[in-house]
Amino acid sequence: MQLAQKLEANIWKFYLSQFLYGLFFSIPVIVLFWQDNGLNYKQIMSLQACFAVFVSIFEIPTGYLSDIIGRKKTIILSGLFLVMAIIAYALGYSFYNFLLGEFLFAISATLMSGTDSAFIYDTLIDLKKEHLYKKIWGHCLFFNMLGLAISNIFSGFIADIYSLRATFYASIPFFSLLIPLSFLIYEPKRHQIIKSKYLVKIIKNLKVTLIENIKLKWLIVYSGLIISFLTIGFWLSQSYLKISGVPIIYFGIVFAFFQIISAISSKYAYSIEKFLGQKISLIIPILLIAISYLLMSKFVFIFSFLFCFLHQFARGFYEPVVSDYINKLVRSDIRATVLSIQSFVGRVMYAFLLVIFGFITDEYGVIKALYILGFVTLVLGFFVIIKLRLKNVL
Repeated sequence: MQLAQKLEANIWKFYLSQFLYGLFFSIPVIVLFWQDNGLNYKQIMSLQACFAVFVSIFEIPTGYLSDIIGRKKTIILSGLFLVMAIIAYALGYSFYNFLLGEFLFAISATLMSGTDSAFIYDTLIDLKKEHLYKKIWGHCLFFNMLGLAISNIFSGFIADIYSLRATFYASIPFFSLLIPLSFLIYEPKRHQIIKSKYLVKIIKNLKVTLIENIKLKWLIVYSGLIISFLTIGFWLSQSYLKISGVPIIYFGIVFAFFQIISAISSKYAYSIEKFLGQKISLIIPILLIAISYLLMSKFVFIFSFLFCFLHQFARGFYEPVVSDYINKLVRSDIRATVLSIQSFVGRVMYAFLLVIFGFITDEYGVIKALYILGFVTLVLGFFVIIKLRLKNVL
């Protein structure tokens, strides 16, 4: 097979891997699973805070590892840890069992974080098609969210017919397929491979990313805010559905619609961004997220989950657009490291905000927490947008 054919094959193989990654059947009922195993709300939030800390610790070193050993080996390792994590959860019955699962999930996630988009971008550079990055990466997210949508549909039925625990067992065979699939991908060229003084290089890359490159710094802060607000909203969503009167058996179907909306916005992010332009494309996600939470807090009825479609659209749209803007500001040889710094910043911000909103939710309830979350999203989001404007990003 010629080099161009091998590189082209990377694209559809990665589409398939993203679909398999999405077959996470437990997501719509995972809060119920934790509660069924004796965890209270404080412990649930503690698990997620620990996950955020684990990811923050591993984020930059694993991204740097990808720049050193290559994308392919890093993707293989990510798949191995993902399988171990899902097995740990399937066999777990206590807080510390689940903490082990979160630890393994964190390693898997950080190995993939930055590596995935860097792998696609480097593949496209070798094919001289890097101008198609937003389109291809949007398709990657589409297939991932398509997998999530399909698994979400079956989640409620698996939990109702068998058990909540069965939703974890259902993912094991699909996640296991990621390992042989990862061996079949072709390693794209990295133009300047780092060979020594790893810690010094990491510090240098941190300096370039967060201090010297002002445009890159504020784009990363903007991305971190969006990740934080979207993820906090996710942990409130299952409780919101319950308060709204949605039967538990339909949780999976509702979550499937969430994934479909995100998948569609990811798939067409390239075309939408091209039509709207960079300025409006950066403003829209913050607006949609804030409006969504404010509407959810104001109107509570059985179909009020439809307001979630706004922030789900933002979830699918922002990632391929923002990551493309960031990719254009960094070199290939440090791209995975910079993208991991982006994710690291997002996780640190999320861990900090998670503690605050965990307290707010315990004290004032889910509805009030959504109102405050929407307001804070609007204020902080537009503060960063003003910074982006002043730094000539907008």
